[in-house]
Amino acid sequence: MAIRFSFLQGFNTSVADIVRLQQQTFETQQQVSTGRRIVTPADDPVASARIIQVNQELSQVGQFIQNADSVENRLNLAENQIQQVSNLLVRLRELTVQSGGLGLTQGDRRNIAAEIDTRLEEILDLANTRDVNGEYIFAGFQGSVRPFERLQSGEFIYNGDEGQRLVQIASSTQIPISDSGKAVFIDIDSAQNLIATEDELSNTGTGTIVAGSVTDQTNYDANSYPNDYVVQFDGGGNQYQIFNKNDILDGAPTTAIFTVPNTGSPITIDANATPLAAPTNLGWEITIAGTPADGDLFYVNSSEKQDIFTTIANLSDGLKNLNDTPGDQLVLDQLIADTLDNVTAAEENMSKIKAQIGARQNTLDSVRSLHQGVELVNQEVLSEIRDLDYAEALSRLSLETFTLEAAQQSFARISNLSLFNFLR
Repeated sequence: MAIRFSFLQGFNTSVADIVRLQQQTFETQQQVSTGRRIVTPADDPVASARIIQVNQELSQVGQFIQNADSVENRLNLAENQIQQVSNLLVRLRELTVQSGGLGLTQGDRRNIAAEIDTRLEEILDLANTRDVNGEYIFAGFQGSVRPFERLQSGEFIYNGDEGQRLVQIASSTQIPISDSGKAVFIDIDSAQNLIATEDELSNTGTGTIVAGSVTDQTNYDANSYPNDYVVQFDGGGNQYQIFNKNDILDGAPTTAIFTVPNTGSPITIDANATPLAAPTNLGWEITIAGTPADGDLFYVNSSEKQDIFTTIANLSDGLKNLNDTPGDQLVLDQLIADTLDNVTAAEENMSKIKAQIGARQNTLDSVRSLHQGVELVNQEVLSEIRDLDYAEALSRLSLETFTLEAAQQSFARISNLSLFNFLR
């Protein structure tokens, strides 16, 4: 049986071969130009799927490393600011000791107080530090809120919260990038037992506590501490009543320890007044401004803490106002002793916070080093799957180019072979 091979069939077959060789050569040229063995998923579907997986892992690790870098910057800033506070506390200790010198006059003490006020403002500025994004680093979760503020009454308030912001630096590891200002500057052990005041959030009137202090330390330690108290405004009787807080919480029948007539705003509720139901006084007082509504509550809680700002401000006020009388000298001596104890407690608290930051930095370095190792391994795996063997590819390109050129030349010669050309 004879097989007939027509000229058209041969022509089409040659063209198809040339096109195929051109495509092969083009694909090899793409590989050489990009440096990659797999240019499109069709080149190797299995390897392409693996490349996608490795790239996803690299992207995740890269994000973790970027997070770690951001955390490191934030922790370095916090550590630096706390170190600056520690340095200022050293100077405040020196000024406190100096203010107790026997040869000092009231004028000399006022000069020392002027520098103390300057140091206080420096610490307040450090406590209100912002990061490069404009967020306050000691405000807890309230990064957009200025954490510390000094009121006209001289009282210092904290506007932040106790939260710690966490950043993911590994699939199962989060690290705190901040410490709340309350933990750093407020929760500091005090040399003396104190009171902490608070308004009830549900109060409907405009009354608010603007000042509160222990006025008789001996009576407070003996008769009040560690009890907590509730001051309630009785609109019907136009008076304030003081109750033991535990009695209020227990829901038991309560009897006012003190009743203080409302004489206008502001009013100082002096718990040294003659008690109604207690044999001795309580040793503290608060000042309420504004107009409270009937039933509004105000809390006076015992406390073993004093913020660093109040410690410094109290020393400054004492140096400015206490004179050279024997009575004031005794008060000044006690104030200096208490201040030194409070400054020591503040320094210890700063050291504790710095140690916590250091532990986080160590964790950060360890995790980041691990990520960098994983990133290097994944890059090697990706290179093995995706990258081109240039020696093999260039040899193949040379062979394909030679084959293509030979096919083109052969096609040109064969396409001219016909009976008409022979007869010519």
